[in-house]
Amino acid sequence: MKKLKYIFITLLTIFTMAACEDLVVENLNDPDFDTAFSNPSDIKGVAGGLINRWFQNNQEYEGPGLALWTTSDAGTCSHGNVGMRDFGNEPRLEFDNKPSYSNAVISVNYYNTLYSILSQSNDVLAQTINNGVTMDDGSTPLVNAVAYFTQGLTLGYLGLLYDKAFIVTHETDLTQEIEASPYSAMIAAAVASLDKAIEISKANSFTIPSEWLPGESWSSAEFAALASSFAARFLVYSARNKSEDNATDWGKVYDYAKNGIQKDFAPLADDVKWYSLYQTYSIYPGWGQIDMYVINLMDPGMPARFPASGLFSDLPNNGKATSADARLESDYQYLSSCPFRPERGFYHFSSYRYKRLDQYISTWTEPMPVFRKAENDYLLAEAAVKTNKVQEAADVMNASARVTRGKLPALPADQGQIVQAIHYERMVELMLSGMGIQYFQMRKENKLQPGTILHFPIPGSQLDVMQMDYYTFGAGTGVAGQDFSNGGW
Repeated sequence: MKKLKYIFITLLTIFTMAACEDLVVENLNDPDFDTAFSNPSDIKGVAGGLINRWFQNNQEYEGPGLALWTTSDAGTCSHGNVGMRDFGNEPRLEFDNKPSYSNAVISVNYYNTLYSILSQSNDVLAQTINNGVTMDDGSTPLVNAVAYFTQGLTLGYLGLLYDKAFIVTHETDLTQEIEASPYSAMIAAAVASLDKAIEISKANSFTIPSEWLPGESWSSAEFAALASSFAARFLVYSARNKSEDNATDWGKVYDYAKNGIQKDFAPLADDVKWYSLYQTYSIYPGWGQIDMYVINLMDPGMPARFPASGLFSDLPNNGKATSADARLESDYQYLSSCPFRPERGFYHFSSYRYKRLDQYISTWTEPMPVFRKAENDYLLAEAAVKTNKVQEAADVMNASARVTRGKLPALPADQGQIVQAIHYERMVELMLSGMGIQYFQMRKENKLQPGTILHFPIPGSQLDVMQMDYYTFGAGTGVAGQDFSNGGW
């Protein structure tokens, strides 16, 4: 295997820093690095753009979000753009990992940009932690907390989405050969970085500048809670199947979620530097719609698949659902027709779209939720029920959006009902919040349709750079239940 140093040099010739004078990110082992990146204002400028770069990468139109949305049967779309149709095809297809694949961008760009952000995070920490550079204005703890936070986020999302990747931090010697690590090791490394962000945030007092994170003010204590919530998210959502889900360290998840966020993490859009094309194309009229699987959860009398005839008249009440869940009316909009092309399969069709975020596509300057407090509630409830705190789990669920927004009856202290309710809430309440939530939920519960990939391979273009053999997953390629789904709903 080629040394990862070469890979990083390749990546860093592509990406330039998004903040502070367009300074090019350099190899940490380059002797000129300390000179070029020693000015505290440069370091702080880089740190100030890290959360934005991570956010935009996760919300990008050409990222994996839209494809994962359709392949999880949370959303549906017959348009060929950015893998929405390819990943939603029935039966599921093998993922084309060749650089020539027309939608290769959804994996390649996301992977490369994660490493670019990781490199910038490492650059900051190499100076502040390794070399002892301090900020002239006393903001070193803020800078370090943010850099550890994004270091953790990038390692974590590599672990969530890819079968393996490379663990590289400010402590890594890039002159040595680095082997790819399995996703479990990527998640462990991510949590370790988030632990550092939590430790620094708890030990210091600062506020995240609004230029770094627009919208609600985040104190150091709240930032520690945010990092804690992400640690819980990574531990829970990284399971590739039900066996791995059962083996999750639920005690650890409980501790992180117990100390998690008490408000939504929803950066405020300005339609210039902060925007979400993932959310836009999922809800824009004529584009993505809600899969009938989700509508069936809210109204079991409605079929989970659109009729093969393609006729709305073959649906109960022409496809207009009824539910005890108030969110069917507040968050979901009935449509009496579908704009998708029939020749691409009526299984893509739906009678509903998501309207909860419609204000965003009207003003383009609304909060963009990527980690709702409700998600932390469900992480806590799941960890509680898995650690035999069943009454606590019920109490958490009954104080959550399930009751406050959905107006659904309180749950009893029954493990089976609580677990079922958590699945329901992740599909209904958390729709289009964090990128990939519904995919991760369906994956860990063995509910993805047979043949669906359980993770991406290292992108083919990177395999070429590293002179590694081509490989991919999906539709029977790989190990059943580990690389592609052998379950289903």
